[in-house]
Amino acid sequence: MYDRLRSAFGAAWPFFGAAYLLYLALEPPPARYVGIGGLAVVTPLLFGWTLGRVWGIGPWADPAEDDRSDA
Repeated sequence: MYDRLRSAFGAAWPFFGAAYLLYLALEPPPARYVGIGGLAVVTPLLFGWTLGRVWGIGPWADPAEDDRSDA
């Protein structure tokens, strides 16, 4: 059970980070700039990570789930 819970939190960790950056972006100016800058960097990476984990597209796709044969 601990491994399943750990796996679930590990998979959700990028979304927790993005949510925190969104929180910072909604704060007054000094923190707002950090949040917006962080979101500018993290959002494309989060999008690519999600595509790889959910739909198997891109560099974050699991090679074990690849249907193609190299032979």
